[in-house]
Amino acid sequence: MRVEACCQALFENLLPDIDPQRQGLCIDVGVGTFAFYCELFARLGFATVAVEPSPTDKLRSVCQQYPIQLIEQCLSDRVGTQTLHMGQFANVANSNFSSLSADWFGASAITRPVPTLDLATLLNQIAATQITAFKLDIEGWEPVVIQQFTALPTEQLPRVVMFEYGGGGSRTQGEKGWSPQFLAGSMNCLQTLQQRGYGFSIMVDYASGTPAKVFDLQALDLAKDVPFYPNGVYGNILCFYQQHFSTKRIQAICAPYGGGLANWLVSKLVS
Repeated sequence: MRVEACCQALFENLLPDIDPQRQGLCIDVGVGTFAFYCELFARLGFATVAVEPSPTDKLRSVCQQYPIQLIEQCLSDRVGTQTLHMGQFANVANSNFSSLSADWFGASAITRPVPTLDLATLLNQIAATQITAFKLDIEGWEPVVIQQFTALPTEQLPRVVMFEYGGGGSRTQGEKGWSPQFLAGSMNCLQTLQQRGYGFSIMVDYASGTPAKVFDLQALDLAKDVPFYPNGVYGNILCFYQQHFSTKRIQAICAPYGGGLANWLVSKLVS
């Protein structure tokens, strides 16, 4: 499926039902160079925060237009400075692959120090009492952030969390974003969200012939149940807190974005 377009359609259709009065914040962590979820959130009328250590001129312009609060730091597990490994793919620099993880398949040997903050500090800094949506795309560092959900008070739990998984090839190859280290990290994200009470979930994968999967996270035994498609390439999982939608509605939203052999590289190399 066309992952980002499909997930944006899901947010556009579902967020007004989740928070019709727009009382909560929407937070876009790891904005990248395209598919600006923060722009979508703001266009829907939500107060929005973008967290991106390497903002493009286009992102700066979008943030000024709406306005969106832009935080030029990396979200991590500490307040201070860490090493960002600059992204590279096919020997070409690409900031969409930059990661705090030196082991990430898209991380190069070129580095720069970046200011970091942990989740509690971020939420305090932006005065987040209610969070409607929390989108996370930080190249293998997602479990470091989601683990911090264990310390959030119930009233601060986002109504929907979306995080990226996989990347760099097929799950059947067991490499890159599907290596044991990063697959375990994705499973840890699900385990943390399950423990915090997230249930209704949607998985959108880029592999050909894989429809959006609707499942109940609370019903999975994550010690043995792995929700990813065997031929999964990369995708996003949306987990909802105390929300439920019909499978028929989700399928109708996602239907226009499936079909055909998709090129995973398009999602990361487009600028």
